[in-house]
Parts: sequence; C-alpha cells; structure tokens
Amino acid sequence: MTTIYSTNKKTARLDSADQLMHQIYQTTRALSKTLNNELSNYNLYSSEWSIVKLIHEQGTMSQITLANYLNIEPAAISKALAKLEKKDIIDRYFGKDKREKYIQLTPIANDQYDALNTVVTTHRARALEGLTEKDRQQFITLLQQIYTNVFK
Repeated sequence: MTTIYSTNKKTARLDSADQLMHQIYQTTRALSKTLNNELSNYNLYSSEWSIVKLIHEQGTMSQITLANYLNIEPAAISKALAKLEKKDIIDRYFGKDKREKYIQLTPIANDQYDALNTVVTTHRARALEGLTEKDRQQFITLLQQIYTNVFK
C-alpha cells in the first residue's frame, strides 16, 4: 500500500516501510518535544531524564557503563553529563583508576526526583492512552525485532 503525504513543495509517495519509519521518527520527535515542554519547569530535557532515572534506579555508576546502557557515544554522554553537572543534577568523580569517572545524583536531584517522575509518568500515560497491556507488549516485541535487525 502506498500512502501519499502532501506538502507545500511536493507530494511524496511512501511505501509501507517508508511510512513505518517516518511514523517512528515523527512519534519519537513528538514524544521528546512534548516531554521537553513539560520538563522545562525543572530545566531538564527528556534525554537528561533518561540519565537521571537510570542513575536513580541503579545507583552510582561509571560513565562508560552509563554510555553503554543508553547506547550513547562516550563523547556525547560526556557532554550531556557536563550539562547535568552545571545544573547541579549530578556529581562526577574519579575512581581508583583516574581514567574512569563515576556519576551519582546530587541531593537536589534526589529531592526533585519524585516530582520529575510524576511529570514523566503522566506524559507517558497520556501518550499510551487506549493501548492495552497486550498492545504494549506486542509493540515492544516489534520494536525489539527492528532493533535487532538494524545490528545484523
């Protein structure tokens, strides 16, 4: 099946693969943009929330472990962590090996965590409204298959 998207400049015809990938990108951007708007009162971005949540759940962790878990390049995670450090959300310190840095949440981040989590939980509930648990599990399975295929 071909879907036609009209724009001011031209009309694009998308097959189902193109349509699916387009929808994934559009949905991801919409989720990020709307969550960023809702987190703006806390001077936090959705990408930064992922880091805060992981450290909160896992406890102090190394920078490389964090980068690997989130599938983010070390240079990109270092930049993100520097921003969080300036915002007084995380502290970084060296381990026994001076090449390895560890990250922990600051008391300020710990104090704000419940409020941040409420904002994110409410956003996710709204986004997933109307999807049953079975729908969600099926969607997770499909996305995991796409993810696996990308790295074949």
